[in-house]
Amino acid sequence: MWKGKITEELRQLAHQYMDENHGVGPDSYDELNYDAMTYEAFMGFLQEALEQGVELPDVVPFFED
Repeated sequence: MWKGKITEELRQLAHQYMDENHGVGPDSYDELNYDAMTYEAFMGFLQEALEQGVELPDVVPFFED
C-alpha cells in the first residue's frame, strides 16, 4: 500500500486507474514494494501503466535481493 505523499494529481490518476481496472487501486498489489518507491517513481509507473493500458505490476521492475 502506498504510504507516501498524496497530491490532487495522484488522486486523479488513481481514480482513472481504478476506472480502467475494475475498481482495483494502484496501491493494491501485494507484490510491489511501495516503500522502496519515491513519489516521483510511483507517479511515473502509474502514468506509464495508464498510457500502456496495463496493470501497475506490468511496468514496475522486479528486483530480487
